[in-house]
Amino acid sequence: MRTVCSISGACARVLAALAVTFTACGDDAGTTATASAGTPTTAPTTLPPLTAGTTDDTAGTTDQGTGTASDTGSPTTSTGPAPTTTGNDSSGIKLDLGQPDFPSDPTADTDAAKGCTAVDLLFVIDNSASMGKHQEDLSAVFPDFVDAIIAALPPGTDLHVGMTTTSFYDGSCSESTVNCVSQSSEQQILQHYVAPPATTGENGGQGRLFEWQGQHYFSLNTDDDPAALKAWFTAAATAAGETGCSFEMPAAAAGWAADPATAPTNAGFIRDAGAVLVVFVLTDEPDKSPEPVSQWVDKLAAAKQECGGIDCILASGLVPSFCYDNAGDATLKTFLESFSAPPFTGNIDGDPSDYAMVVGDALAGVIQEKCEEIEPPG
Repeated sequence: MRTVCSISGACARVLAALAVTFTACGDDAGTTATASAGTPTTAPTTLPPLTAGTTDDTAGTTDQGTGTASDTGSPTTSTGPAPTTTGNDSSGIKLDLGQPDFPSDPTADTDAAKGCTAVDLLFVIDNSASMGKHQEDLSAVFPDFVDAIIAALPPGTDLHVGMTTTSFYDGSCSESTVNCVSQSSEQQILQHYVAPPATTGENGGQGRLFEWQGQHYFSLNTDDDPAALKAWFTAAATAAGETGCSFEMPAAAAGWAADPATAPTNAGFIRDAGAVLVVFVLTDEPDKSPEPVSQWVDKLAAAKQECGGIDCILASGLVPSFCYDNAGDATLKTFLESFSAPPFTGNIDGDPSDYAMVVGDALAGVIQEKCEEIEPPG
């Protein structure tokens, strides 16, 4: 059990052994399996694997899965990085509200605070069938997250918020998984993967930012009224819809979002020096991004060279716990665990309170701590 310090400075212990009903992997789940959700600490970590059904995206039929977790010990994800201060205290997230490290010399110049000047939030949203409810739940908790991150970051921090989808193909998509492994051949997967600079014409597809109300991303200074950002994203997240291809490729989408090939829509979204990049994945299916995972990580790191590469990138998400902890679905887990701190994740099939725990004060605190580690530009 870890102690969470809220943005206001109050500390509370999250004591819960949540029992949740997990929907089986697949876009049109036919059956569900019920299991104990484990014991979340500061926010839900990825939960123990379940024996769950898997479905065909189009037929809605179910085959029972018997997969086992790749790890038998404690979850490999965490609710945030360990404190960056020296010493052995790793009992919880350290939130010191972005205060600069002042020198011992009282006459020294303390005007220049250490820390990032910008945060870029990239939401990778699954837009295949079955995602409507999950998109709505994310939209419902997003306004509170905005309030939390504004409270956590130093005044004057510049935020960019954008989203892309998991689809790389516009047309007929019929795909199924068993034990979180796609039943399609490598050739079939590649046939549903159209890489930039070629375009499928889908709004938000192939790593291109989703355009909503004439904007590909929303820019906000933390000193500004956040109401417009809240309205823009909550509408955009549900507007992504459920018409995307069932060959979901979130890792590839995140990687291409940082590639020059998508610059016509994405230019200016990701900043380099002095900026934290947060990749947040919302998906209820295993990731079919073509391997190797390293190519998607490398694309993101290349966009952050001046800042420090992967040291300036955080990963988070709401994902299917059974698939995430299943050895057959290594792509998404490997991708999210490739950055500067253990990924901050929760179960997509949990109830809305689970969403609020992941997309809330605790995640804002993780971003705040990373922001404090980064040197400002110049």
